[in-house]
Amino acid sequence: MYGIRDVLLRQERGDYSEHLIEGSYQLDCSMGSNPYGTPPLSLPQDVASALSLYPHSDEELIELIRGRFAEVLPLADDMIAFSCGSIGTVMTLSRMCLEPGKTVVCMAPTFTAATDDMVTYEVNFHRVYLRPENNYKFCVDDMLDAVRSNPGAFVYIDNPNNPTGQVFPLAEVRQVVEAAREAGSFIVMDEAYGDYMPDEESALNLVPEFDNLAVVRTFSKACGEAGIRLGYCIAQAPIMEAFHKVNIPFSKSSVADALAIQTLQSEWALRTRDRVREDKPKLMEALKECKTLKMAQTDCGVPISMLYVEDECFDLEKTLLCAGVRVVTCSGYDGLGQNAIRINLHEDMETLVALIRKADELA
Repeated sequence: MYGIRDVLLRQERGDYSEHLIEGSYQLDCSMGSNPYGTPPLSLPQDVASALSLYPHSDEELIELIRGRFAEVLPLADDMIAFSCGSIGTVMTLSRMCLEPGKTVVCMAPTFTAATDDMVTYEVNFHRVYLRPENNYKFCVDDMLDAVRSNPGAFVYIDNPNNPTGQVFPLAEVRQVVEAAREAGSFIVMDEAYGDYMPDEESALNLVPEFDNLAVVRTFSKACGEAGIRLGYCIAQAPIMEAFHKVNIPFSKSSVADALAIQTLQSEWALRTRDRVREDKPKLMEALKECKTLKMAQTDCGVPISMLYVEDECFDLEKTLLCAGVRVVTCSGYDGLGQNAIRINLHEDMETLVALIRKADELA
């Protein structure tokens, strides 16, 4: 139709943000924003007065990120670029690498907006399924087999995983990145929730060693800044040179720059991580007492979790809504169905735990 590609006219998107359930609820635990909100911020007057101008400098923000990860890697100016959140960054990397017929190796389930975008390039997916009989725990051997059997593929892994919230150990991530390099494959480690895991587990540690690796980070999650739409990519300079050629010009606004600087100075992400480690175990303990609801493999420091029931025909999203909690159905995730949901922590943990127990009774 009028030159619009057929794949876009046919596509049915799975991204959960486009299919949130309607209805009344006490707690909204659907989207993966910071459960505790945003740090106290203000827009500097010099930024407000310069809004008519294009943003021209990344220097101060890069310096703060350099300091933030000083113990992880020596970050040079030509190793980082900014884009529109983690999804905009992943989409730019896809634009850099994908073409019709390209093989994409990824997990299932994984971040739906990323794979929705990859579909538009008419790629071939080789999905590595997290198996229910293993409580959806990541199996490095399965991923290694997929990478080695698909040389030249585009490998995408979100860590921590969305929707389970589990963290893949850096030792296993290293194996996969190394196998990808041997197979001539480029690998994207999407660490949108990366601020919730220890820095020593981040793939940023591997960037100086591997020239086939790009790591994605964002201000949307632990930093509490989903509204400023700012993410970034860190990789070796030759990768970033190509990234710049397909990235949106002026992809970081001056407003986002100013607020991101304040956020890093406040160390809000680190404070949020500590609070999640206090609150997530409360949810985990409540699930242990449930008769029907189960929790997939997860990490106690990551605010999202996947809950499920054995009956594949059961609509768990509707049950949670009846109990008073708005969540995300996992029916749009490859490898999952309506019997699973993703839930984000809430600052009112006492009420959340009570509503989870109520949902278990309804199930």
